[in-house]
Amino acid sequence: MGAVDLSTLTGRALEARISRGVADRWEHSTVDFVRFRPTDVTRYVLRPDRVHRWAPLAPSLFHLALVHVHSRTPVERAEAQVIRRL
Repeated sequence: MGAVDLSTLTGRALEARISRGVADRWEHSTVDFVRFRPTDVTRYVLRPDRVHRWAPLAPSLFHLALVHVHSRTPVERAEAQVIRRL
């Protein structure tokens, strides 16, 4: 789990770099690309097929990373809006 700034690299280029590394049994076989915006990330985290599959701290780490980039108030507003629409 992590966030990557792809301003100088495409998603395909990142996947190509990852595929060149040594295989690790703990790594996931797929990479999901989500725009790092509060609404997009919150929807992704709360998707029905993913909501119960996160490590316990993952949602809070995404929240804190969003707050670091976008500040607290816009992130909390976006999260509340997404939750209301569930």
